Amino acid sequence: MFQQIALDLLASLHGGPAYAVLFLFVAAGGLGAPWAQDIVLLAAAGLGLRSGGLDPVAVAATAWLAILAGDALSVWFGHHYGARWVRRPWAARFVPPQRLPGLEEGMRRHAATMSFVTRFLPGQRGTLFFIFGSLRMPWKAFLAADALAALIQVALAQVGTRSFGWSWQASIAPVEVADNVLTLVLVVVLVGWWMRARRSARG
Repeated sequence: MFQQIALDLLASLHGGPAYAVLFLFVAAGGLGAPWAQDIVLLAAAGLGLRSGGLDPVAVAATAWLAILAGDALSVWFGHHYGARWVRRPWAARFVPPQRLPGLEEGMRRHAATMSFVTRFLPGQRGTLFFIFGSLRMPWKAFLAADALAALIQVALAQVGTRSFGWSWQASIAPVEVADNVLTLVLVVVLVGWWMRARRSARG
């Protein structure tokens, strides 16, 4: 319902307000808003095909900046809040203090790869980037990898819509399935991590 309302609103706008709403919707989609960021990107690319529609280059630039803003905000929340929470006594059930330095070192080594791959995972980007920030992922590696991945993602939406007839209507079902699968995988991984941490703490 929220996704349809968001897309209808975006389709009804022109000029500056359309770009402003597009920026807000794409950024909020990466933060966990109740609409799929990938669908908004495809819908926005389609707006450039309408008679008197939005400029495709401006749409792509707006979407790219919005992706970076949303992802960076998720990482920022992780850095400023998650990194504190994970060091509190109650968090030792999930992340034993003795393992935290190793997890943070792994995040520093693989920040670019994990950031790049995460950008192409629908649905759980905000959660994962928050976790990465909580483990103090370095900003430089994150921004470089995320910027490149976002550029590829936006370009794919534009080219797919214009050259291959991709539409957001046809993409809703596959994106929802992927989102559900990745959500289940993330829950399973986090529960397994929690159970392992509990066993380590008892041992």
